[in-house]
Amino acid sequence: MKLYYDGSGSKHSRDQTWLWRSLPDTTKVFEHQMNLYGFRDEEWYIKKDKEARALFIGDSFIEGVMAAQGETIPDVFEKASDNTVEALNGGMLGCGMESYLQLAADMIPIYKPDVAFLCIYANDLGKKMPVIPEFYLEPEYYNTFKPRLLEIIDQANTYGALRFRADKDKQLYLPAVPHKGNPWSHIEDSLTPHVKPWISNEMKMSRFNPFLTNALHKEEQFLKRNPLLGESLSFFKYICEENKVIPVIVYIPSRNQVTDYYLPFEKEYCVQECDDIQSLKGASYRVHQNTIKKQCDFLKIPFIDFTPIIEIKEQQGEHLYWNYDQHMRAEGYQLIGETLWEEWKQLKQH
Repeated sequence: MKLYYDGSGSKHSRDQTWLWRSLPDTTKVFEHQMNLYGFRDEEWYIKKDKEARALFIGDSFIEGVMAAQGETIPDVFEKASDNTVEALNGGMLGCGMESYLQLAADMIPIYKPDVAFLCIYANDLGKKMPVIPEFYLEPEYYNTFKPRLLEIIDQANTYGALRFRADKDKQLYLPAVPHKGNPWSHIEDSLTPHVKPWISNEMKMSRFNPFLTNALHKEEQFLKRNPLLGESLSFFKYICEENKVIPVIVYIPSRNQVTDYYLPFEKEYCVQECDDIQSLKGASYRVHQNTIKKQCDFLKIPFIDFTPIIEIKEQQGEHLYWNYDQHMRAEGYQLIGETLWEEWKQLKQH
């Protein structure tokens, strides 16, 4: 089975291995092995081969940045089920609500999961109102009478350059300078005053995320604004119910919403703009999860907010995020995956 799309392509090349590094945190290099659809998962097949199927849609926290292959939230969920549930990892690094909705519209009618988890991270509800999808992918099955060479030509025309089994190349998510994909290649003068020298060197060498400059300052402003949801949750419920899928909304908080522990690390790459920021733990920085909860209550969609759960762990001294990189350690992803499995068991009983 093949899925056709508009051919625009993306950084998530199919059947590719991508590398993520954060040397301020660890010398480990994390490999993201992508399937033929460009997602960090095993290959997907329409026919279910387990008792049930769960679909996870979200950003880099679902993809599992800063965790090893097999340590992502969907992987943990599947293992917690004793491998009776197939968990599809629909994580898309750097994407937001509009992409989530399109993926839901494309995948849910085809793969027919029993449950779909829409996992919203703290920075997902951003600068513009999400557009509701107007088109859905349609599966097209291979014609067994068509010569294989013509199939390969069709794939090349649709998806771009073909990859072969012998290809073993691995690529960096975060390119080193000089590269147009690294902001230090073209605006170094404006970035330098805001970042400690040792951190800026790691950013330039692709050993730390070069896009995190002044991230704390931006987050402080962003979390106080009303989130741009529009009809997103209504559409997600609609596409799920049309296909007899249970919708679940999940909120994963920023680490700064649950603890002040990470602020000193973040201020090393927010030198000038963050002196006055003492804490983002107050109620004024929890507008997003409260707004999502109200909509979920109105729409009667199950909502799981990990803010209080993670806050308790952080208060107990269990630091679930990395110090410099803003993603979770494997222990954080494990907590979310196992908790969602327990919540799903409860939902099935009702």
